[in-house]
Amino acid sequence: MEPRVIKKLASYATQIVVVVVLGGGAYWAWQNPDSLPFFGNGGGEQSTGAEPPPTPVDVAVAREGSVVISLEAIGNARANEAVTVMSDVMGLVEEIHFDEGEVVEKGAVLVSFDSSILEAQVSVRRAEIEVRKAELENARQLFERAKRLLETQNVPASRYDELAANLKAAQAAVKSAQAELAAIRAQLAKRQVVAPFAGRLGIRDVSAGRLIEPGDPIVTLDDITLIKLDFQVPERSLSQLKVGQEITSTTEAYPGRIFFGIVQSIDSRVDPVTRAVTVRAMIDNPDEALKPGMFLLVELGVATRHSAVLIPEEAVVSNGTERYVFVVQDGAVRQSPVALGQRLPGEVEVLEGVSAGEHVIVGGVQKVRDGAKVAVRQTEGTEQAAATTE
Repeated sequence: MEPRVIKKLASYATQIVVVVVLGGGAYWAWQNPDSLPFFGNGGGEQSTGAEPPPTPVDVAVAREGSVVISLEAIGNARANEAVTVMSDVMGLVEEIHFDEGEVVEKGAVLVSFDSSILEAQVSVRRAEIEVRKAELENARQLFERAKRLLETQNVPASRYDELAANLKAAQAAVKSAQAELAAIRAQLAKRQVVAPFAGRLGIRDVSAGRLIEPGDPIVTLDDITLIKLDFQVPERSLSQLKVGQEITSTTEAYPGRIFFGIVQSIDSRVDPVTRAVTVRAMIDNPDEALKPGMFLLVELGVATRHSAVLIPEEAVVSNGTERYVFVVQDGAVRQSPVALGQRLPGEVEVLEGVSAGEHVIVGGVQKVRDGAKVAVRQTEGTEQAAATTE
């Protein structure tokens, strides 16, 4: 064989020997890990079997408190009084007496119709009444004179009867003219559209010179100093409802603001489709912040549960539908499934899984596991909890 081939074969053989030696050494190390200096207890001083240090965590004490059991619903705001102002007669708009968005009192004139014909009729009827009154006065004088003459038998009885009939006719004529005048004045009054109650006007739908027919909308009028808030509650909660209960409501239009109200009435019927009953609450709205048609989130407190166990929200860990917390006891962690109840700002009620006085992890929950050792960090608000845990 050529020297070059022999040299190459020798190189291949050397590589094969190295691979076999390394593989054998690795297999021996896998089978005997305790004999290695970095594993097990066979490594002298460097292999002492010391456990990893405890994981630093923050804890909070589960406290006992009172929880208000509440129902949540979506409410629809309505004006205390609301109407679309209309006219019940036909007329030509002569003058508009209001500005859009203006607050008006009850009886304020909003629109005047052309009333020239009726005013002329009033003048005619007034003149006619004056004539009828003069005729009545003349008939009364003649009747009184005939009455005196009849007593002395200086006038025939037939003449007396005639004058008495004339007097009655004159009286009837006066009353008829006065009735016609009252009817014309009633028609004249309808030539003005007035506010049926005090409130704030909306956007007008008419202009001067327009011919209005009965039923045509003129302007909306709403009393929103008091708001009716209607919402529905499931029939299963019907026994927990009563007039006079307090409600709180919020809206995205005013973040952070809470509107308080009182339940005024509960509908006498349950909706057969939704199986819910309508509840109406009244909310004072002096600044008119709430508008009819707004949606509000309603909370209705129906009962109070005392001696409830409360923990911070950040202590609860979610895993799908499961909820659990980590309880610290004797320096070790215990994973405890929990059943949650009502929620408070920053806290949540625990129905099962945690007792009042136990310490739950609120900081570092991602670093711990069931049974792990932990060390409570000495931060403000946790020193007492840490001392108790130790």
